[in-house]
Amino acid sequence: MVMSRETFLAVASIFSVVLFFGLFYFLTGRRVLNRLISHMPVSKESGEFISYKLAGIMMTGAIPFIIFISATGMPLSEIGFQTRNIDRIGYLVGGLILLAVVSAYFSAKSTNVQRSAPELRIKVWRPRHIILSSAVWIIYLFGYELFFRGILWFLCCNAFGFVWALIINVTLYSLVHVPKGKLVTCGAIPLGTLFCTLSYYSGSFLPAFLIHTAMAVSTELFSVFHNPEFRFGRKGLAE
Repeated sequence: MVMSRETFLAVASIFSVVLFFGLFYFLTGRRVLNRLISHMPVSKESGEFISYKLAGIMMTGAIPFIIFISATGMPLSEIGFQTRNIDRIGYLVGGLILLAVVSAYFSAKSTNVQRSAPELRIKVWRPRHIILSSAVWIIYLFGYELFFRGILWFLCCNAFGFVWALIINVTLYSLVHVPKGKLVTCGAIPLGTLFCTLSYYSGSFLPAFLIHTAMAVSTELFSVFHNPEFRFGRKGLAE
């Protein structure tokens, strides 16, 4: 039995998630990139944050994009890299972004959240740290959502249909969060379902990227604001 192109690409996307997230956790667990970043003129905390996100950018963004676009010649629209249908749910996306920011404000007060946020563990946050954290999160999540709600979602949906694509996507999305704890792993189920549904109706991974980015960046900043161990400092003052 010969496998169709649609099924082959869908299976390849599933295998890629398992492979590249495995490599991501291997690189970060062995602190491979930390040795390279240690030679840069940055603090230890900034170096650890950059090396972790850089591994994510490579393994869950850049490399999958190169494989599925450059190697296969697949058009960008086939993996949800388009904007023409987003206006159909524009108000919904805007409302969800606002809800994400408001929710982040209150959730950042939780000690459970503050154990892991902000991921950039700088005690005094100056403008450069805000820019660094926000920029790295944006780049990281662009590739992350392109992988999950772009490549994986649309290829599986095209091959297996909405229901099976949703089950596959949410299951894998939840499993890759296991190292972050039970609460985050369980929370990935409704969040993944929402992101996949938005991608389905908009034909694009960008709504998921915008909402996820708003949630992550605001959680980082509100965690600094609420956690007494951290604070925002003035520009130009020594740490």
